[in-house]
This record gives sequence, structure tokens and C-alpha cells, in this order.
Amino acid sequence: MPNTQIEHYRHIDALVYHGINLLDLAGPMQAFWTADSYHPKYKLRILSVDGQPVETQPGIKIAVDGKISDWNPAADLLIPGGRVDKELGSSTLRSLLQKAAARANGERIISICSGALILADAGILDGKQASTHWSRASTAQTEFPNVNWQLNQLFVNAGNVYSSAGVTAGIDLTLHLIEQDLGAAISLKTAQELVVYLRRNGGQAQFSSALSLQAAGQSNIAKLSEIILSEPEADWTIENMAKSAGVSTRTLHRRLKEDIGATPAQFVERLRLDLARTALLKRSSIKQAAHLSGFGHIQNLRRAFQRNFGITPSEYAERFS
Repeated sequence: MPNTQIEHYRHIDALVYHGINLLDLAGPMQAFWTADSYHPKYKLRILSVDGQPVETQPGIKIAVDGKISDWNPAADLLIPGGRVDKELGSSTLRSLLQKAAARANGERIISICSGALILADAGILDGKQASTHWSRASTAQTEFPNVNWQLNQLFVNAGNVYSSAGVTAGIDLTLHLIEQDLGAAISLKTAQELVVYLRRNGGQAQFSSALSLQAAGQSNIAKLSEIILSEPEADWTIENMAKSAGVSTRTLHRRLKEDIGATPAQFVERLRLDLARTALLKRSSIKQAAHLSGFGHIQNLRRAFQRNFGITPSEYAERFS
């Protein structure tokens, strides 16, 4: 069980550089700060290579608290993603991260998005599982073949090293760490304060159905989704789906894998889950939500929630409705 007794503060040093993704830094730091406002636990700092302000990808400059050489050996290290290519090969970062990885007192190394490539460059991910942003998949696998890349997971824990996929997945990982440190109640209060829809578990795919459909645009897949959402209770076999989309079953399977990263069955389940979550947020009963979303029986809905979110529909309703 998480230790909710404050034995000591957990220091977190964020290591930044020019071209970081602003949300990769701001999202996790805001989540830690919010949790700390409920239960004092965290001491946060931002460090740059030379102790000077850095410019983020949007062009916003941020002040820092010191140089990377001022890092606290007892602190967790947070490495955001961004334009990391110029940082790969940095002897300063490599040396620091290798020293940090050798610690054995529970200190964590946390990468967000493409920040995992900086960890991989330092060699501390060799033989370990890790995640990074889907757009960096080719670079990750080609440049760092000794890493066991789990590119369809939101975040991965390998010992004291944590890595997450792109941008908002960093908040999911941070909420997971807050739960480890302070318990589920504080993690949930933090999620609610940040208006996070749901803390997704690490094994979830990087794409929600809504994001995937946006990527699909006006394709046959997007049109198919509209049909399924209008008739979620129908028997959506792959044959019926292909007929509605106007493509062959083979083409449908391939398009879903390419556009959504899901099998036909997973695609239908995600759409039904979106309907079920909407119903629960509108204070429908679990039985009503199961009916409206096409799951039919409560048990079917419960299994889908556990499989995708790690909680039951009733727990979801209690937390967010």
C-alpha cells in the first residue's frame, strides 16, 4: 500500500534545455504542485545546463533555479521531451544521468515524451522497457535497438526509471507517481483539480478513440465510427463493419491498425466506452449506461472498464460524475 505518512520530502529536479515541449514540463510540475497543496510532499526545481532561462517550443521563455551541475543527488530527475536531437551526445547529461541511475535509495528518473531518447543515449535504458512519443518510434528503434520499446503504452516502469509517451501521458504518469507517494485519494483529488478526464493506466494505448478519429479525418473509418455510435447495440462483426464502411474486411483490418492502432473489436469497444463514460457523467445508472452504450449487460461494461481503465464503472461514476 502507498505510504501516506510523510517521512521526508521528495525533491524533484527538472532538467531543461532549449526547445523543450512546454506541456511536458508544465503538466507534471503542475500535478506535483497540486498534490503538494493537499499534502506537503514535493520540493520542485528547474535546472538548465548553464543556469540561464530556456526557450520552449512555443517560444515562451522560462526561468530556472540553477545549473544542471547543481542537481540534488537525492532528487528525482524529470526530463521533458522536445527538440532533443541537440542534446543527444551531451557529455554533461550522460554523466549526470549515469550517476543518477546508479543510486539505490528509491530516487526516480522520469522521462516525458521524447525525453526517453536522452535516457537511451545515456545507456540507462539498455535492456529495459521504455515508452516514448509515437512520432519518435523510428528513431527510437533504429538509434537505440538495445531498448525494449513499448511504443503502444502510455507509460512504463522499469525499476527506478519511468518513461511516458507524448505530452498528456506525462500527466497520467505523474498521477501514477503521486498515487505511489501519497495514495489514491490525493491522486484523484489532483486529477479532479486539473480537470483530467480519467487517469489512464500505463498499459493503455497512446491514442484514445476520439484522438484516433480526429487523425482519421473524413476517411471511411471516421464515417464508420459515426454509424457505430448511432447504433452501438448492433452486432458489429468485422463483416458488418466492412460493409458499412464500403471496404473489404482485409482493408478494414489494415486501416484500423494504421489509423487507430486497434483491432476491429477494440475499435468498437473504445467507441462504446466513450458512450458509457458520457452516460455515467450525466448520472445515468450503470445499467442504463450499459444499455445506451451497446454493452447490453452490466458485466460486459464492467469487464471493458477494468480492461481499459483499471477501475469499475461505479468507481468511475463516484469519482467524476
